[in-house]
Amino acid sequence: MNTEEVPLEPVDESMETTQEESAVEVDDALIGQITDESEGDLRAVLDWYGNELSIARDDRLRALAELSNNQRRAVENEVRVSRAAVAGALRSLLTVSDQLDLALGQDVSAISAEQLAEGVQLAREEFMRVLAELGVERIDPEIGEEFDPQRHEAMLQQPADGIAPGHITMVMQPGFATEHHVLRAAKVAVAP
Repeated sequence: MNTEEVPLEPVDESMETTQEESAVEVDDALIGQITDESEGDLRAVLDWYGNELSIARDDRLRALAELSNNQRRAVENEVRVSRAAVAGALRSLLTVSDQLDLALGQDVSAISAEQLAEGVQLAREEFMRVLAELGVERIDPEIGEEFDPQRHEAMLQQPADGIAPGHITMVMQPGFATEHHVLRAAKVAVAP
């Protein structure tokens, strides 16, 4: 650290400016005037700063263009992945359609109602297997289970012997959920 004293020069009060006066816009003409009146070193410094400013502007524009391109590519990739996931799920469901076609393709006069019901049951089991592979679980609450508004939808209030208020008295329709979302809440009756 330099400990030499710096000699103080008298302050010329006419050189003092207010903030408004010092907020002069610097343009190329003013820079040219300053450099014409000064030595070549100042011109070199100003040229260097001007060059650096130009490079920084170019780098900023390139970075903004790259960011825009990355955002566009990310959106395109997201759409592509989403479409592929939907296609995979639909492809899995085609086996269920095939089994239903087989069941419905039977000669109705040659089979019994029990055989037709068995074919539909096989198609339903295949459908449930496909849903399980896709990460879908069935919401099938038990009678007497506490009502959960996140997984159940109360369709009506119905008293039942031995069931406390706020608990399920009847299941009207099962629900379905994935790990993170309830696709359809189970429709239930709840004890008042």
